[in-house]
Amino acid sequence: MKKIITILGCGWVGQALKETLQSTYSVHCLSRNIKENEALNKYNCDTLIIAIPPRENYLEVLKQTIEKIELSTQVIFLSSTSFYDKKERVVQGEILIKELHVKVLILRLSGLMGYNRIAGKYTAGKTKPHDALVNYVHRDDVINIIKLSIERQIEENIFNVTTPFHPKQSEIYTQNAKHFGWENTYFESDEVLGKCVSSDKLVAYFNYKFLKPDPLKFWE
Repeated sequence: MKKIITILGCGWVGQALKETLQSTYSVHCLSRNIKENEALNKYNCDTLIIAIPPRENYLEVLKQTIEKIELSTQVIFLSSTSFYDKKERVVQGEILIKELHVKVLILRLSGLMGYNRIAGKYTAGKTKPHDALVNYVHRDDVINIIKLSIERQIEENIFNVTTPFHPKQSEIYTQNAKHFGWENTYFESDEVLGKCVSSDKLVAYFNYKFLKPDPLKFWE
């Protein structure tokens, strides 16, 4: 029998993940609506992937979902590298998930990009106060790392999922403005702020080679 994979949150990542996994596994999607999820009766699974953003009722959805699965279930929790900026809901989500389920693989994702998510698209013509180094990851790499995690049954670990290269926003925005034909994004100051998040632990653990290591080449 095929392994059963349940994805909580079938948005931009979750839907692409479902399409990738369904040729190998029996894949089901759940929403943030607990009553609807109970009616679907898809909590009995081998792997639960939590892919909902930290918005309203986030912690309650996490709590009720984890309470409905078996302790033996592999849980892959998609968090965010904004954890290092102490974003409240992100930090609270990780604390809660580890309290509720003994074996959790936490994947802290950097800014999700690729396909129709294009850096600089929504800041075209606007002015930012300063430049910054980027922490991005292409959706293809996120999907690939989740696939590997399921195959290897990885549990109880935390990885940053971010590209090894960290160009400046100004470099990416200027390149994309020329490529896609929209107005550039402007910067009041040449000062470059921001810190780079490292994926060294992930690369060493998986012996992983990023499919899209350089954000400057995400949209080629």
